[in-house]
Amino acid sequence: MLAVLAGAVGLLVLLNGYLVQSPVDISPVAPAARRDQAPPAGETELKTALDKTSVDLFQQTVARPLFDPGRRPVRRDRDTLSEAKVDTSALRLVGIMKPDGAPPRALIRVADEPTGKWIAEGATFDGWTLRKVNARSVIVETGGRSQELTFPAPRRAPAN
Repeated sequence: MLAVLAGAVGLLVLLNGYLVQSPVDISPVAPAARRDQAPPAGETELKTALDKTSVDLFQQTVARPLFDPGRRPVRRDRDTLSEAKVDTSALRLVGIMKPDGAPPRALIRVADEPTGKWIAEGATFDGWTLRKVNARSVIVETGGRSQELTFPAPRRAPAN
């Protein structure tokens, strides 16, 4: 077994030596063709499905380049957000309370808010209705769709 390992190491050393001694092509890349030298639009071969799409579809991409220092998030009106289909990943279950003589409540935090809100079972918040409060989860509903929110998995300290 030791001989096989030594042989593999020796082979890697020889390969490394060959790669170090090999010439590297550092010649400059040819410049892109000018517009007057480019083939007409109808003569180019389409390579991907995006080649067939209209350029108008990419106006936001061109107007807001990804690494532009002036790029900022798009501001959306809060009313528009509540009407839009909301993903439950924006909601987080923080706590559950079941007081005597009162309906159960859940502490739910919406992603863009720093604090959560206590919501009673059956109450509506941000377009969602809290349908049921269980021991470790809650059922929320919007637009006829229901989702279950559970507590996030606890973080365990690494073993020493």
